[in-house]
Amino acid sequence: LPPWKLPTAPMRPETAAAANARYIGFVNAPAGMGMIKVASGASGNLDKWHDYKAFTEEMMKNGGPTFDGHIQALSYHYYAMPPDLGPKGPATGFSEELWAKQLGYTLDLERQLRDVIGIMDRHDPQKQTALYVDEWGAWYQPEPGSTPGFLYQQNSLRDAQVAALSFNIFHRHTDRIKMANIAQMINVLQAVILTDKEKMILTPTYHAFDLYRPFMEATPFPAG
Repeated sequence: LPPWKLPTAPMRPETAAAANARYIGFVNAPAGMGMIKVASGASGNLDKWHDYKAFTEEMMKNGGPTFDGHIQALSYHYYAMPPDLGPKGPATGFSEELWAKQLGYTLDLERQLRDVIGIMDRHDPQKQTALYVDEWGAWYQPEPGSTPGFLYQQNSLRDAQVAALSFNIFHRHTDRIKMANIAQMINVLQAVILTDKEKMILTPTYHAFDLYRPFMEATPFPAG
């Protein structure tokens, strides 16, 4: 069986926090090397197995994110797809209803990030620990005829909207979110580039990234 179909027993929040606190002392490097220690956080799509709020609470309280400054960031994953890893729709040929649902899944990211940031603020009011949303993006059924484990999917205007909505959410929380990485770049999930042997195209998601480039390193101003 491929890894994603094997029986799993996700690590409990308290176990993960204890493991993180145990190993932070072993991962050291000279300050000049610029090492950034990141504690593994929760995934917003795994509510079936654990509550992402409880996971964040435990990691911030007992996992070492602010312990003597050893941990500089806490990670978080969120995929815009049905909750609890439910059945995914197609990347193309979708109905208007599925289009609206996909944008709804994307917007739900803000609710989850507000919850996570609220917990981090209670334990770290000085905001010394960054939040890294180091996996995000749309996740659909793989394209028919492709290798299932490669997660190849097409890209449409809907995905450009998913990217833009996600960017806006991240921009509203830059006091805590210091890094946000779309899950994949080439040929996997919501990729910015699709290739086929010698051929290559830039996806609608790529063009959303291109449109947002002027905002890099900018200072956000809240608007009512």
